[in-house]
Amino acid sequence: MKIKCTICSVLVLLLLCSCVVCFGASEPAQDDAVKIVLDILRSGDQEMQAVAIAMVKEMSGTEVTEALAKELPKLSAASQVMLLSALSDRGDAAALPAVSTATKSEDASVRIAALRALGQLGGASSVELLAQAAAAATGEERKAARDSLYRLRGPDVDQLILVTIPKAESKVKVELIDAVGERNVRAGAKVLLKTAKDTDRKVRIQSLRILKVVAGTEDMPALVELLINAQSSSDRNEAQKTIAAVAHKIEDEHRQAEAVLAVLPKVKPLPSRCALLSVLGKIGDDTALPVLTDALKENNTEVQTAAIRALAEWPTPKPLAELLDVAEGSDNKVHRILSLRGFVRLLGLESERSAEEVLEMYKKAMRLAPDAGEKRRVLSGLGNVQSLAALKMAADYLDDKSLSREASSAAVKIAAGIYDKFPKEANEVLKKIIAQTKETDPLRKQAQEVIDNIKQP
Repeated sequence: MKIKCTICSVLVLLLLCSCVVCFGASEPAQDDAVKIVLDILRSGDQEMQAVAIAMVKEMSGTEVTEALAKELPKLSAASQVMLLSALSDRGDAAALPAVSTATKSEDASVRIAALRALGQLGGASSVELLAQAAAAATGEERKAARDSLYRLRGPDVDQLILVTIPKAESKVKVELIDAVGERNVRAGAKVLLKTAKDTDRKVRIQSLRILKVVAGTEDMPALVELLINAQSSSDRNEAQKTIAAVAHKIEDEHRQAEAVLAVLPKVKPLPSRCALLSVLGKIGDDTALPVLTDALKENNTEVQTAAIRALAEWPTPKPLAELLDVAEGSDNKVHRILSLRGFVRLLGLESERSAEEVLEMYKKAMRLAPDAGEKRRVLSGLGNVQSLAALKMAADYLDDKSLSREASSAAVKIAAGIYDKFPKEANEVLKKIIAQTKETDPLRKQAQEVIDNIKQP
């Protein structure tokens, strides 16, 4: 009997809602529809509740929202989740107080649904609640809080986030700083330049990370100052990444390192000076190359190391000669190895050099490599040289057990690029590789695929 009554209620509800949508709602009809929805929500019949809640979206009026929101805490957890979703879809801020209260529910599913709804219903008044929830929660609940914080709408939301950051506790501060980045609040750069000096390491690091997004080229001097005064190696590393990212926003490639070069001669503390030299490599502005070349000649080992690392990280092959000089002539073993690795890395970058010139450089690198580990690095790069001479060079190391893996990999890669011009030579090398590798080895399969391509007419 109860099921029949509930079905009747739903049918009446559907009829009333149809009238509301098609002809406009009279107050009695609207009240009756709300009463039926509330009765069904209280019934405990989840199937019928789902139907009733679906109708909620079609019912207009703040009074409806308020009546439904008032009933929210009296429902089961499952029904609350459904109703919270429906209230969110209605988009009526009149539900905001009830939804905000639901974020404190003992049931996790209700809290998550409420946090999600706040992203649709909330505004500036929900900023602190969402940031605190994100800081305190984990998993899906934290994600819901963060997503809603990032989606909040309203003219005052961004400003309130920025105003709240300085006075928030560290964990909440981190969440608000993240929101600045996700919402792309460009006006937040000034605030984050301050929080990048915070006593809490996580706050400092997150500030530097988000500054990559919101800082402008006009902030470069302040960012360089942060690097100079960095409190730890992790702060320095993050500040370098940020400076490089913001420097690359400068359209004139020959001015990207300007802010760093302007202060470098005045900086005396060794960690700061080395950090500035290192960041020049991440920026890759060619106007900085003479400065790094001069640093190689200084008597301080740490300064030399920083300069070598910067040159080894260069985005173009321009510092090849400088790195080769160090690899060939330095008395410092570490410097020789770092320079050689940088030299090999830069050889793999696109350049105007012919394949023959590049191959000669790889041969030189092999002669300079002090052990099997460094030779393997050279062979790994050799695979980028598409020439018969390069294939023969790789093949020369196939019988060396300590180098055969990298030599085989390089040879297969080279053969795949030149087999159309040198099918016989490629086939011979590839057959040797197949004979030396196990059946389950992916390299053997790759070699066979190239051979199959050679055999095709």
